[in-house]
Amino acid sequence: MSNISELALDAKAVLDKNWLGTYTRPSPRLYPHQWNWDSGFIAIGYSTYDQDRAQLELTSLFKAQWKNGMVPHIVFNQKVPDDYFPGAKFWDSQRSENTPEDYITSGITQPPIHASSALCIYERASDKEKALKFLEHIYPKLLASHRFFYNERDPKNEGLVYIRHPWESGLDNSPNWDNSLKKITPQDLPEFKRKDLKKGVPSEQRPTDDDYNRYIYLLELFKKHDYNESDILEECPFLIQDTLMNSVLAKADHDLAKIGKILGENVSEIISWEEKTKNAINRKLWHKGHGIYDDFDLKADKMIEVDTATGFSPLFSGAPSQNQAQKLYDYLDSKSFCKLHDNKCFSIPNYNMEGEYFEPLNYWRGPIWININWMLHLGLLRYGFKDKAESVKADIIELIRRFGFHEYFDPIKGIGYGSSNFSWTAALFLDVVYEEISNTSDKHRQNLIFGE
Repeated sequence: MSNISELALDAKAVLDKNWLGTYTRPSPRLYPHQWNWDSGFIAIGYSTYDQDRAQLELTSLFKAQWKNGMVPHIVFNQKVPDDYFPGAKFWDSQRSENTPEDYITSGITQPPIHASSALCIYERASDKEKALKFLEHIYPKLLASHRFFYNERDPKNEGLVYIRHPWESGLDNSPNWDNSLKKITPQDLPEFKRKDLKKGVPSEQRPTDDDYNRYIYLLELFKKHDYNESDILEECPFLIQDTLMNSVLAKADHDLAKIGKILGENVSEIISWEEKTKNAINRKLWHKGHGIYDDFDLKADKMIEVDTATGFSPLFSGAPSQNQAQKLYDYLDSKSFCKLHDNKCFSIPNYNMEGEYFEPLNYWRGPIWININWMLHLGLLRYGFKDKAESVKADIIELIRRFGFHEYFDPIKGIGYGSSNFSWTAALFLDVVYEEISNTSDKHRQNLIFGE
């Protein structure tokens, strides 16, 4: 059996270990509950070998969908020990009139990868009839989640939605947010104790206490307004039109329209969302001088001129023109983000390695994240940059082969950091190698890993 086949079996073992019956926790210790975009990526991994589990991963997440369509970023499992902060009681999301009756959740959301996940499940399904019933069930929920973004997170009707907390981006302590967060002076904070640093992850790999003070300040503001979006909009000091969020949304719009067509639905509204968001990404977030997309701070009314790997994420959505894509590639394939065939680094680090804030082992301030690289791999393939795309894929495999299924990786040393046995790392590895293993002539090998 090849090395890749052995790693695929190891990846399945990670997912099995983290599977809790209806959902998959991101990791054994640090993240015990169900996370929004984690489940989307994890479902894609399951789609390679377990259709039922893939469908259940998304179905269970959407059971906790809010009445206004928002899919919360955490669904709390009340059966596990209360050793995560901020926990269910701290969020106190039941203040909102929109919370689901039978589930306790956080009060923010995350990038909506789920329509793309659902379409992937259907396309790979061995039981198409069962998959079609799944689409019929999930489609109106997905539609409501997208409508939430356009109705409640796009106040200027531009086609660009905002995030109101760094956690919503999924990029908690990215340098993108530094200047916007520094303008916040946390006051009247409740007493709280972080629990993440007691789970075996060193402090130099995690956000700072100052970061957490600002995170909690924003959370308290949301609670103050009972999670009412219009009231939060008026007072929240952190309102960012995030490139990654909007790129994932545009790609999900495209895939949601495909699902709608499969079901015989009228998808004109969804198609208009996709086009509007793609056009807005190019009109407002493209930084011609940098040759990359940057985020926009709605409170400061200006572009955030900080270049991170998520500035290449429009490649995933198909928003850039071929000319823009070439400029993105020229920047991406440079020393800043690990040039092709540079044996001194792994691609693609989350932050510019030549930038002043680069920290190779600190969370979203430099390390490689497999989910971002997975999106960029697909984006590079879309635009015909095959050599770079294959290099990114090779580095994903090599990092995992040498260092395991970690949460994130050092772009220079390759060492894995954060949580070990991380679910989306395992899941997206399975997606990356799926085609290679499926196309092998060794049927025993195929069945051993991906089933009949």
